[in-house]
Amino acid sequence: MALAVALVPLPPGGDRPLAVLLAVGLSAVVVITVIGAPWQRLPRFAEAVPPLAYFVVIALLRESQGGSDSGYSALALLPVFWLALYGTPTQLAIGMAGLASMFTAPLLILGSPDYPASEWRRALLWICVAPIVGYTVQALVAQLRTRAEEAARSEDDTRRMLGYMASVTAVTRRMAGSSDPAAVRDEICSAARLIARADFAFLIEPDANGTLVVCAWVGEKRQCGPEDEAAAERAYVSRTALFVPDRALHFEPVLRDEVAVGVLVVGWSRRTRELVETEQSGLRMLAAEAAIAVDRAELLARLETSARTDDLTGLPNRRAWEHELPRELARAERDGRPVCVAMLDLDRFKRFNDDRGHQAGDRLLKRAAAAWSEQLRASDMLARYGGEEFAVLLPGCRVEDAQALLERLRGAMPEAQTVSAGVACWDGEESADALVGRADAALYRAKRAGRDCLVTA
Repeated sequence: MALAVALVPLPPGGDRPLAVLLAVGLSAVVVITVIGAPWQRLPRFAEAVPPLAYFVVIALLRESQGGSDSGYSALALLPVFWLALYGTPTQLAIGMAGLASMFTAPLLILGSPDYPASEWRRALLWICVAPIVGYTVQALVAQLRTRAEEAARSEDDTRRMLGYMASVTAVTRRMAGSSDPAAVRDEICSAARLIARADFAFLIEPDANGTLVVCAWVGEKRQCGPEDEAAAERAYVSRTALFVPDRALHFEPVLRDEVAVGVLVVGWSRRTRELVETEQSGLRMLAAEAAIAVDRAELLARLETSARTDDLTGLPNRRAWEHELPRELARAERDGRPVCVAMLDLDRFKRFNDDRGHQAGDRLLKRAAAAWSEQLRASDMLARYGGEEFAVLLPGCRVEDAQALLERLRGAMPEAQTVSAGVACWDGEESADALVGRADAALYRAKRAGRDCLVTA
């Protein structure tokens, strides 16, 4: 607008100052309208009004400066480009109509005496060329916008996928050293819920009979119906992900070496759309890690159990004893309960081995362990301390009760063999090693006293 008005004084000049004033006034109205109009509240087609009004400005300036010889016709491309860049196809069509009116209205209204015949040729060329330019530019802009949107979506998908990979990696790292299968399953469900932005997630695995059962659940609780069980069975058997819109559930099979070992389920409290590809990919990654993580946790749990279990008797070994005793003393200190520890040693066990053989000695140890276990409470702990020596942990047991229990254990000794025992009651301050040392000293006093007896520290 500023350029068009600034060129008015240049030669050859015009003879219609009123048209120039109208053009300048209309330009000012257009500028004020563009700046002050509440475009957010107006319908979309209203955005075509300022370019159309500018066609009138161009027409007035063109006629005031000598028609087509003024060169102002070139400005007609500016509204066309504007509508092509920022408008809709409908708005551009309205603009084409405005451009056609700008060139033909003077010819039709003023007639041929004031215009040479070549003006019609110029008008028709502008009317034909402007739509080609306008719609070509608009098509190119639409392609660029589409590509930009696709690139933005791709970038967003990539960023989201990297986030899912980071989540899965973090979960995998947390699960790697865990020997608690239940905790690992909870971690898997929590990560699945995060990836799918779901209200709850749960893991289904087959039990010993092959029946699919829920073994972990995180988030809102919801009753699973027969249709949910049927969907889980389909996903498990087909090894294919399944989305059930009516139940707002997504079933992701958990595969190990292409064999289904479970189903990871995410759900929402209300009906929702199907998961997008990036979310499904994230769940597939997590499901693949889940199979490995659960196996690893169960293996570590078995190894840990094996490392703390005596192979011969099936009792906790000394390592398990040294792990559990300090914990029990801490609980006893917190709760103000008594704790007793006893040490038992089979009498003349070496002679028994020499006379009957080591296999008979092993059978005696196993039978003694089994007989004593039957006499103990669920909260008590019987451990094989080493060789023919055993340790007994009696939480919440006073020394008088411990003495009575140990006499029952001695009476349950199989094959007419005898056992010596020493018992100590925790004083509330000493360390676990000191408590065991006192019980062990009492045991050796029992040995020196002739065996087959109980001595209290």
